[in-house]
Amino acid sequence: MPIDDKEDNAKLGSEDESKDAPGACSAEGEHPLDSSGEGDMIRKKPRVNSPRGNSPIASPHKHATFEELLRASGLVTNMALAHEIVVDGNFKLKPKDLPENSIEKQCRDIVHKAFWDTLRQQLEDDPPTYDHSITLLGEVKELLVSILLPHHDRLRTQIEEGIDLPLIQQQAEHGILDVHHYGNFIINTMANLCAPVRDEEIAKLKEISDVVPLFREIFRVLELMKLDMANFTLQSLRPHLKQQSVDYERGKFQEFLKTQPDGLELTRKWLEEAADDLRSQDSPPSAEGAVSSESALTPVRILNHAYMALLDWEDTKLFPETIIMDQSRLQEMAEKLRKSILIATVLLVTYTNMGPIITSIQGFPSTLKHHIVAISDGVGDLRTIMPNIAEQVCTDVNECLKERGIAEMDGLKADALKSQVIAAGDREHSVHKLLDSRGRSFIKMLISVPVNFDPTTRIPPGLSTVQPQLMEVAGQFVRVIGHNRTVYGPIYSDILGKMLNIK
Repeated sequence: MPIDDKEDNAKLGSEDESKDAPGACSAEGEHPLDSSGEGDMIRKKPRVNSPRGNSPIASPHKHATFEELLRASGLVTNMALAHEIVVDGNFKLKPKDLPENSIEKQCRDIVHKAFWDTLRQQLEDDPPTYDHSITLLGEVKELLVSILLPHHDRLRTQIEEGIDLPLIQQQAEHGILDVHHYGNFIINTMANLCAPVRDEEIAKLKEISDVVPLFREIFRVLELMKLDMANFTLQSLRPHLKQQSVDYERGKFQEFLKTQPDGLELTRKWLEEAADDLRSQDSPPSAEGAVSSESALTPVRILNHAYMALLDWEDTKLFPETIIMDQSRLQEMAEKLRKSILIATVLLVTYTNMGPIITSIQGFPSTLKHHIVAISDGVGDLRTIMPNIAEQVCTDVNECLKERGIAEMDGLKADALKSQVIAAGDREHSVHKLLDSRGRSFIKMLISVPVNFDPTTRIPPGLSTVQPQLMEVAGQFVRVIGHNRTVYGPIYSDILGKMLNIK
């Protein structure tokens, strides 16, 4: 199903040890959620004991565990992270960019510079000393071993033999240590382990002849490879994480409820408001012989209606306790949906006013959509920018007409089109209201019934021009709501059962 969370079920080869995974650090089959609830994502690996001689400091690029990677990415290994991994199909770990003038960045840069300056000084001594070089090679070896997958037996043996620390110590003592030789071995090994996206980085390493910048770049690329493997591991484990995350989130929420006198107050209010809204729709006061609204209400219907209300949530209202972790995500979806409906409305109004002259121009919808998105970027109340959008519509229409040798709109026609476009920005505008209702009904259908068909074949009339945007919102919404329903279903059933007197 196009809107489903596409899982990467790529199988890792058992024979070919060259480029069969995005290479960076191996999960070794560990589950990203531990039973303690602290969320150690990958078990710490024992460090390889490397001879450090009289080296005063270690390499600033010391190998980090998966948990440290998460912390370095500005994340916390808790319930929110578990939820994010499962719900967001595009979730990826990213390196943390420190602010340019921050104390943390300045301290890090000073430590790094001290290490590399000392390394250069030792190599330029006569005779050279190799304390830092040995430390460096030992830690590179650790990094290389840490990114291997369990079946990489041959590569593991090659690394152990290729970076033989006792032998390196002996070579250093006799003054015959060839750091360049080990650099080339490391680069070739990285080339066998890295993802294709890193091939260009590896090629650049081969062009560096100076030892210090070479190893500095080696560490930088290895850090990228660690993140590659961490993200690959998350993607591969996501199907197995789902049920684990359900139990984990449910358990953590129960712990939260124990600390609150009424931890479900907002959730109950949310569901009660949805039920009241459905009652008013089913039995308007003026209707005669209306069917009892209570008989038409079901827990599933109320819950689906409540979910849809989240896409039109008032900024001043607090989100339900069971939804709070998805608040920002749902607000972003709601904004995308409103913009998509506005774009579709503006296009339909423009087509209606201009007729076949515009509707037959290929590429016009894409051009106008791009311009409207640019104008509306970061704007909360879209009505405030409707005059700007109206001007842009007239500009785009005239340019299209001019390119095809057709007379541009005269002043009266342009003013009429502007007036229509500005009016269309009101959500109560007949066209806007109709398309908004259709878009929301489409999304509601997807969360209400099993989707065993291609949703793109059910795009409502008038919304085909924004199909990609509508499908993006619908796909995200289905994933979020599906997970929420699974985690908090028992709570909702209990609340709705009492509300409807279901025993």
